[in-house]
Amino acid sequence: MKVEHPRLKQALAAEYVLGTLAGRARRRFERLLGVRADLRDEVRWWERRLAPLQHGFTPQTPRAVVWAAIEKQINAQTVTALPPPAGAAAPRGLRLWQAWALTATAASVVLAIGLARELNRPPPPAQLVRVEVPVFQPLPYVALLRPGESEVQWLVTLSPERRLIRITGSGKFPLDFSRESLELWVVGDDGTPRSLGVMPDDGDGEMPMPRGLTMPAKPTLAVSREPAGGSPTGLPTGPVITVSPALRAS
Repeated sequence: MKVEHPRLKQALAAEYVLGTLAGRARRRFERLLGVRADLRDEVRWWERRLAPLQHGFTPQTPRAVVWAAIEKQINAQTVTALPPPAGAAAPRGLRLWQAWALTATAASVVLAIGLARELNRPPPPAQLVRVEVPVFQPLPYVALLRPGESEVQWLVTLSPERRLIRITGSGKFPLDFSRESLELWVVGDDGTPRSLGVMPDDGDGEMPMPRGLTMPAKPTLAVSREPAGGSPTGLPTGPVITVSPALRAS
């Protein structure tokens, strides 16, 4: 048995759950269930889908001719007469059997209708599940800059991956900021200083890293005194007041 078409898988799984798949077809399907996870999933889906139907049945009594036809098919060798006229009492065992058979017939009809509706119902829309996976971010570089014996100091944090420089200052460096600025530099492995930008006047703030700047393997940070707005040459022109290596935070 090749069961690959989605509609065929649905129909076989539904008949299996209802109990209408019988004989060799049922045995072949049960063998496939042992090796096919997709068929087991289909069977479980139909079990969940059809289980609520059994709680909503209302017994219906079919006409006498319907019962006679059912009885004839159950036992072709026995001719079953129509029920006796009104007022005539039937044997108790026969009444119980008839009641059970009528209820089972009504249940089969309801299940068949429900199965037809489920097969024609479009599948539920796919649900997108968003899974957030944490992405590892390397720790930033950190350097503590302190000019000479001054009580002033700056904690500089560089995050190359975020292209961000954060400066936290303590104390105020004696400088006429209307005429001069403090400029932050990074010195690479080749000894060439590259400007990181003019430091905030109040000693605290954030600024973006310059475009195209690549952090050296062993960076060193330095601060120099420059004309207001920073060095006009792209290299330090005034005295360097503090130097410190920058290390990866741990």
